[in-house]
Amino acid sequence: MKLTVPKQFQDFLKSIGMSMENILEKAGIPNILWKEEIQFSTEEYYLFLKEIDEVITDEQILAISNIDNLNVFIPSFFAALSSKNGLEGIKRLAKYKKLIGPVFLEIKEFEEIVQVQYFFEQKEKELPRFAILNEQLLLMNLLSKGIGKGIIPISVISPFEYGELLSKQINIAVNKGVQNEIIFSMKDLKKPFLTANNIMVEYLEPQLKQKLAEIENQIFETFTARVQKKLFQLIPGGQFSLENIAEEFGISTRTVQRNLAVENIKFNQIVKNVQKIMALNYLESKELSIDEIAYLVGYTETSSFYRAFKGWTGKTVLQYRKEKSEQN
Repeated sequence: MKLTVPKQFQDFLKSIGMSMENILEKAGIPNILWKEEIQFSTEEYYLFLKEIDEVITDEQILAISNIDNLNVFIPSFFAALSSKNGLEGIKRLAKYKKLIGPVFLEIKEFEEIVQVQYFFEQKEKELPRFAILNEQLLLMNLLSKGIGKGIIPISVISPFEYGELLSKQINIAVNKGVQNEIIFSMKDLKKPFLTANNIMVEYLEPQLKQKLAEIENQIFETFTARVQKKLFQLIPGGQFSLENIAEEFGISTRTVQRNLAVENIKFNQIVKNVQKIMALNYLESKELSIDEIAYLVGYTETSSFYRAFKGWTGKTVLQYRKEKSEQN
């Protein structure tokens, strides 16, 4: 498995006073900073995390743990914030982490609470302090962004001290324990996410932002356009079935189908059209892998995305991306 650190995130680390060059040198990883992105093996990524942990300050952890500071499109955050609520957002995040690895998120649901833990792909390797605190703080920040107000977990457990600065961010005493764990109230996680709070939209490819703006500014909005607009919101979150659309509009699935039939189009056609638009625009970005793009346009299997893309364009994904690269 290869892990990618895009140039934008490298620049962000530099902006908060962290030297990628020094970190790579101490980790014994070849310095390839001249490239647009750095790719690590699983072992190299673990060494990378360990070396960051050696030099990072709590002020820098705080900066990295605030989504507002990152100024870059992050697929996992975009998809999570596109979900209907915090619970679905965490589940979407967990699926993404399994896709790219090697830091995984494990969820356990109970009647009134939800337990979240983080672990490295090779479980015998313990996550360093930076990795655990950053993941926990980012998750709390993401949930607060989605809901539109601060969310306070029921309990936070960490093998490491949070320190005074970081403890202030969560408004709850952190318990020392062997494993990391955050427990949220199920009631809090069922609060709806507000679409307007998805700050990752700001960093979408310009063409996709323009397409969304065109749909938003239609004077005479057809029912098809309403469905299309809603699908742009729902597809990244992974819940975009006919039933989901009907629920969003507060009508029956039969009524959705009947309204679309009047405009001579079927629901599945609209889904495919929106997925195609999204995929073509995501492919403009060199930072996004094919697996990430498949995930963002609603495919759980990359192989299914490959087949769909060939059907849409008559080309393979790799052929299309190569042609676009040569044109630019």
